[in-house]
Amino acid sequence: MKRIIAIFTLFFAFSFNANAQEFKVLSVNNSASNEKNQKTIIIDQVEKISKIVTIDESLKSDLTSLLFMRNEAIENSKTEEEKKAVYERFTSKLLSAFNEEQIQELKKDKDFFTNLTQFSSK
Repeated sequence: MKRIIAIFTLFFAFSFNANAQEFKVLSVNNSASNEKNQKTIIIDQVEKISKIVTIDESLKSDLTSLLFMRNEAIENSKTEEEKKAVYERFTSKLLSAFNEEQIQELKKDKDFFTNLTQFSSK
């Protein structure tokens, strides 16, 4: 009888451990997929900016890294107020890369400019 109980205990312990590892793998895959989606969105935003106003490759690279840092800072923020403050801080940095004429060109596409500069809780 003791052997049967020991076998069942070991069986349940190993099956539980195997299931816990499966869930970790799924969550890692989901975060990698989410990161890939964010990367695609950021690259698309920078490409759209470059179509609206003329920017060089170094500025494209800087804008891409700035938008990545903004997304990371927003993910690390806990409250809506912190997220808004982070968004405002990075928006001012983003807009400082352009002169007034370029900002006016970006503002012509209102939806894109709002998406780029205003925080929205999704």
